[in-house]
Amino acid sequence: MSLPLPRAAARALLLGAALLASSGCSPEGGELEGSAAPLMDLRYQRAEAQWSPGELAINFVTPQGSGVNTVLKVSAFVGDMLPEGYDGPLEINLAEQLEGGVQRGAIGRSVLDEPVRTFPQLEVGTLKVDSTSVVASSRITGEFHVTFVNGTDVFSGRTIFGSFEATVQQ
Repeated sequence: MSLPLPRAAARALLLGAALLASSGCSPEGGELEGSAAPLMDLRYQRAEAQWSPGELAINFVTPQGSGVNTVLKVSAFVGDMLPEGYDGPLEINLAEQLEGGVQRGAIGRSVLDEPVRTFPQLEVGTLKVDSTSVVASSRITGEFHVTFVNGTDVFSGRTIFGSFEATVQQ
C-alpha cells in the first residue's frame, strides 16, 4: 500500500523530474541521427558555425587531444542568397545544382585515425538557420537533413539529420 506524499515532497519530486528531463536537452553535445549512424559515430560535444566569404558551415566537433575531430560538417555556398546586412533566418536547399554542376551544399568529416571520407552527392538536403549572424560568440539554432543519392558507395541512399545550437566562431 502506498501512502500519499506530502504536498512539498510531491512538488520537489515533480521539480526533480522536470530538471532531469530537461538535462537531456542541453545545447552542448548530442548525437546526429539517420540511417548512416550505424556506419560511423555521430556523437559530438559542440556545434560551431563558421562564416567565410560566401560560405556557411556548421561543424559538429569533439575534442581530440590538442585538436578537434569534425564528426560532421554541413556547408553551403550562400554568397548569392544573402543581401548585404541581412541577418535573418535562412532555408538552404543543399542539393541545388549551381553553375558548373556543383551542388550548393556539401557534407564532410575529418576524424583522427579514420580514412578521409568522400560522401556521395545529395539527393535531397536542407539546412535551416534562425539567423545569419556573423557576430563572434553569438548562437545560431537550426536543423538539417540530407539524403545521399543512390549508388554503390556505402553511404548511398542513406540519411543524416539533426538540430543544433552552434556558436559563431571568429
